[in-house]
Amino acid sequence: MSRTNKSIILVLTIFVAFLSACSGEGNAGQPTPTPVPQVSNYERSIFVVERGPIVEERTLIGEIVPSRQEELFFRASGYVSRMAFKQGDTIKQGDILAELQVDDLLNQLEQARIDLEVAQANLDKEKAQFAYDVEKAKVDVFTLQKQVELAQTAVNQSYGLEKQRAQANLEIAQQNLKLAEMRLQILESQSTTYAEQAVKRSQLAVERLEKLLAERQIIAPFDGIVLRSIIRPGQSVDAFFTSFIVGDPTDLVVRVQYDSELVTRLSQDTEVKLFLNEKDTEGYPAEYLPGFLPISAKVEGASSARSSGDFMYFAVSKDVPREQIRVGRSVTLKIILGKKDDALLLPPAAIREYKGLKFVIVQEGEKRRRVEISKVGLKSLDRVEVIADLQPGDQVVGP
Repeated sequence: MSRTNKSIILVLTIFVAFLSACSGEGNAGQPTPTPVPQVSNYERSIFVVERGPIVEERTLIGEIVPSRQEELFFRASGYVSRMAFKQGDTIKQGDILAELQVDDLLNQLEQARIDLEVAQANLDKEKAQFAYDVEKAKVDVFTLQKQVELAQTAVNQSYGLEKQRAQANLEIAQQNLKLAEMRLQILESQSTTYAEQAVKRSQLAVERLEKLLAERQIIAPFDGIVLRSIIRPGQSVDAFFTSFIVGDPTDLVVRVQYDSELVTRLSQDTEVKLFLNEKDTEGYPAEYLPGFLPISAKVEGASSARSSGDFMYFAVSKDVPREQIRVGRSVTLKIILGKKDDALLLPPAAIREYKGLKFVIVQEGEKRRRVEISKVGLKSLDRVEVIADLQPGDQVVGP
């Protein structure tokens, strides 16, 4: 090989090495691999149809509340000036729970009561005087009756001029008796006097002011507990706006949030257990109360703090120790919606759905067939009852 050819080969070798070094920078001289896309496996599970028992149950958290409750409100609008009780307080029948501004009314009522006392005192005095007058009139009639009898005797026993005098005395006595009887009749026929009318007017004034005062006060209707207080001092309140909810803790029920789907499956015969805590394994029987509403009948025009559809209620068994339940305590309810000892069972994951239709794919050797699910029955945490053309042992391909 000539010297010229060797020089050309050397130059080309250096040039190629330079290009290789430039193109391989950052990859340490290793080529970049192309990732191979993974093949998704859409049929990963095989489920076996089983036959056995199943229990469908629901667990709910409830709250102990009084079975008798009442929503209280003012019957007039105004500003709240006083609140004597708050949520959780015990109340007695007749307690004033809250009051609007009533200073002027109280002054008017006090004056009206004084006027009534004065009018009543005058009436009592007049009645005493009237009783005396009637009794005196009766005595006058009796006295004159005796005078007439004596005068008549004198007439019968006298003669001549004396008889004429006796006759004159008899006629005078008879006229006096007539006047006395008329006076007595007038007194006994008297019914309403001015003093009685004054008392009635004063009574009406007191009653009117007491009614106005009562409209501005909220009074406890029974012994119980304040379940909810919605107002505060200084607040402007409209008439009939629900301000307190009170309850009678004598009888208790369990309240849970309303479930429109669940309520269609409940009845008074549904098996329900009440558990006080996690250590309570036996529980106590409870009973669903369809249509129950602890709030008493609403007054027309009054607002309600809640609707009847907010909650569902369950009766508390008398077996539950009263000292272990109190208003506001949380308890657990376990509701048994159904039981079966011999049902076709599949995991929920085995069931496919398309356009509202439920079905499964059954593997039979190398073949597969589609089986429609006529109905899904009871449901547990990991199994559902299926009504379909299936047999125990059938292998279902998971979706």
